[in-house]
Amino acid sequence: MKTENLVLNEERNVTLTAYLQPVGGIFSHIEKRPAIIILPGGAYEFCSDNEADPIALVYLRAGFQAFILRYSVAEHKAWCNPLDDYEQAYRLICEKSDEWNVDAEKIAVIGFSAGGHLAGCAATISECKPKAAILGYPVLNRATTNFYSDYAPDVVNSVDDNTCPCFIFASRNDNTVPIENTVEMLGALNKYGVSYECHIYSDAPHGFSVGDETVNAKALDMCSRVPNWTKDSTQWLKETLK
Repeated sequence: MKTENLVLNEERNVTLTAYLQPVGGIFSHIEKRPAIIILPGGAYEFCSDNEADPIALVYLRAGFQAFILRYSVAEHKAWCNPLDDYEQAYRLICEKSDEWNVDAEKIAVIGFSAGGHLAGCAATISECKPKAAILGYPVLNRATTNFYSDYAPDVVNSVDDNTCPCFIFASRNDNTVPIENTVEMLGALNKYGVSYECHIYSDAPHGFSVGDETVNAKALDMCSRVPNWTKDSTQWLKETLK
């Protein structure tokens, strides 16, 4: 595996980290790999390391090329900067798909919390729509979105029949991003007949990431099934991208 670090916007400190696995040779059955763009959370104030490399490892193990996008935050978070960053990253991955051994028809996105909002925007209103979106304890409705970013889109009300398939996971007792964000999103997806899968766990703190003690000190206190989202989402994604 090789790693590349690219600066997409020096002024806004936007970077793309590419984790690239080989094809051919001992992987002769693989000509190109699907790709996933990872959007960490952080309330549009920073990009959380807990939702960066630990997430990349999950999808690398599942056979994906993994890309971590550290998008515009803090003083640069004004809309549409974050969405522009996502679209720039998506287009770059497509442009370099031969060099990076990426199947450009199988690019997905995963986002957490505020990153989940950005992933939701990618799924609904982006010019570079992914083939599938995974949303982790995401900010999606108008009330919660306004708290984190002025003028950012309301994802729930942006859903239409062109929205890509979504996998959503969250916890019932999240005290940072209310579960209503997920519940309302499900209603919107159902209204427009968009394929989705959802896992709402009974007990887990906001920002639980992969759900184990390697990244979350409260892992032993949360619902024991929380870490299952990683396996469930990778299987769902492979089936969705067929």
